Amino acid sequence: MRRNRIEGNHNHTTQQQFYNFTLEMVNNLPALYVEDHDESEKEVNRTRYILLYTSFYEDASWGLPSVTVGTDYFKAKRCPVTNCVMTTDHGLVKPITEYDALVYHGARRWKVKPPRERARRQIYIAAIWESPAHTEHPLGPETNSFFNWTMTYRLDSDILFYYGIIVDLESGEVVSPAYKPIWRYGFDAYRNATLVKLVSRKRVMAAQFVSHCGAVSKRDQLVQSLQDAGLMVDVYGLCGNYTCYHKSKSCGQMLDKVYWFYLSFENSLYVDYVTEKLYNALEHNVVPIVYGGANYSRFAPPGSYIDVQDYGSAKQLVDYLRYLIENPQEYVKYFWWKQHYAIDKSSSVWCQVCEKLHSVSTRTAVQYYRNIHSWWHDSASTAKQKLKF
Repeated sequence: MRRNRIEGNHNHTTQQQFYNFTLEMVNNLPALYVEDHDESEKEVNRTRYILLYTSFYEDASWGLPSVTVGTDYFKAKRCPVTNCVMTTDHGLVKPITEYDALVYHGARRWKVKPPRERARRQIYIAAIWESPAHTEHPLGPETNSFFNWTMTYRLDSDILFYYGIIVDLESGEVVSPAYKPIWRYGFDAYRNATLVKLVSRKRVMAAQFVSHCGAVSKRDQLVQSLQDAGLMVDVYGLCGNYTCYHKSKSCGQMLDKVYWFYLSFENSLYVDYVTEKLYNALEHNVVPIVYGGANYSRFAPPGSYIDVQDYGSAKQLVDYLRYLIENPQEYVKYFWWKQHYAIDKSSSVWCQVCEKLHSVSTRTAVQYYRNIHSWWHDSASTAKQKLKF
């Protein structure tokens, strides 16, 4: 495990106890509190209150339908545990020490300071959806022993803040993301004459939707290298010459009918950093070409994507893409998985938060990340590109 934690037993304390602290004092917090917990039915079943303490990027509501949501919201998300209330209203519950969890967004600098009072049973959650290259809050010494849980895209997070999941259609189980997903097989044997006829009507090699130019992953240079090797790419967004709102129905239809490949290139190369670019492509009849720092076998079925990192040069990759276009029966094999799996981007990360707040381990002990900056930045293992460009 790469989590940078300390564990140990400390003196028991009641759930009502809390301590005053300033940001300069947080390094004195113990690593683990073991509570004198009340396992009565009242305590086990009581409602958990979650405060979204900072904004999510510029969205103070975190995309919620209202300032405060309760059981009905969690039921609508089909959460296994629904007895939670979540709010962006700091004053809904008073004092603030009565909240069970406070969520801090780390990809932007906080515009509000942490509360001066904190209950020992309270859970502070670091929520980060961007890579370390785009984490604006410094996560400096003042956050040492400050956070209890991490909620990020990384697979070793306490709560997985995913961009999408893949579900087995037969069992209904979530297969990925996971460290060692168990995939079905069927790539080589897949045949679909109807699909061959449909894809044979495609007329442009590749598309890319991108508005973040000059990314640290050097994906702009990679695209140029592929173009120099003969790949025809239509680039949509601020970094290209074409316009199309990528979430629109017409954009999706265009990917299905016009383009053979979609460039799912990440803006930075970090472990487990796989964003919506992959899942948006997988939802359509277009083959994603991926470029990132992740082990993609943890995120998508084998034979559902083409990884740039598997090729030594842009020419090698482009030659293979031309082969697939000239042999559509080989191209359609990249859709074999669609008869077994489905993409789900609707499931809520808040289901995990609510369920975890009701768990026995949460009621009996509270952990702290000794050095959240080290966990997030130093152990991210930035990947180097293998394809030369």
